[in-house]
Amino acid sequence: MARNSKFSSDELVVKELIPGMFGPPTEVYSTPITPKENALLLYQGKTPMWAPFSFGEHTMLMLDCDPENKARSKEGGIDGYGVEWVFVEIVGGAIVKPGDPKVTDINEWEKHITIPDPDTWDWEGCYERNKDKLTSERMTFIAVPGCLFERLIAVMDFANAAVALIDENQKEAVHRFFREVTDVHKKFYTNCKKWFDADMVNFNDDWGSQRSEFFSVATAREMLLPYVKELVAHVHSLGMYWDLHCCGFVERFVPLFVEAGMDSWGGQPLNNKYALKQKYGDQFIFTDGPVCKDDATEEEMDAVVTDFMATSGSDNRILVDMKQAQALRKKIYEATRRNYDRMVEEGTAIL
Repeated sequence: MARNSKFSSDELVVKELIPGMFGPPTEVYSTPITPKENALLLYQGKTPMWAPFSFGEHTMLMLDCDPENKARSKEGGIDGYGVEWVFVEIVGGAIVKPGDPKVTDINEWEKHITIPDPDTWDWEGCYERNKDKLTSERMTFIAVPGCLFERLIAVMDFANAAVALIDENQKEAVHRFFREVTDVHKKFYTNCKKWFDADMVNFNDDWGSQRSEFFSVATAREMLLPYVKELVAHVHSLGMYWDLHCCGFVERFVPLFVEAGMDSWGGQPLNNKYALKQKYGDQFIFTDGPVCKDDATEEEMDAVVTDFMATSGSDNRILVDMKQAQALRKKIYEATRRNYDRMVEEGTAIL
């Protein structure tokens, strides 16, 4: 059986290049099982044959039937909530058109905001336009832009949204808004499964800055967690996994991520992923990766790999972020494959 195969250097033969959504194409090696089979082992609580890579081993889609994705593209435009976006070339992304927030008083948001209905979108046409990207060899991962807090920011601007979360005179209206947004996302996720048979969906909601969280744990528990729990449960009921994109220094929120039942989180390196993994790694999948300068010598690269394998990569149960160390990809693959063989021999692999 393929899962019993010991590492062979033949596996390092590149069998194809996958275009990257972010950055250069990804090399796909001649692996003993498919990247999808391997990633599913991780999400099923088992030991993957190699530590899966967070980008390049999934088929990631941003669906063009969602008005949000079109509005956030270089074209710009109006999203499903009636908010206008403009593309900023220098940062390579879109922002809400500045200076004129759609909502100035959250208590009256219903007068100004439209609520999109994903059931009315062109899902059939979207599938036809994207079906050639799908393959049984990789998990189908559908990225979902701005969710709860980011949606509040989009309609109010940041400062007003942050105040609305904690102002007793605004909280009830925020809850009404989040209720509607949650129902929109439930419809969206249902269609992702129906039309694309997605394996995983993403929830994109930044809750922190470089230095700290945007709001307290208590506020997150009161204002956000109930809706997140509902969405996670809905996604799981459809037979999909939930991946969180949440930027910033948000370590104090990790217990809430676990409580909500989330499956994985692609947080930024400024969070101490190894320490978090030691505490929560049996309940939650973290993304972590080696950091290596572009002009590193072989000896320096080998030292980086050795350090990674002694920390976050020690049990292969990690999503490897290679954005800061592309040159190490082949070395990480081989190291984690050999690590799997070792764990099988020692009886410590979860099979």
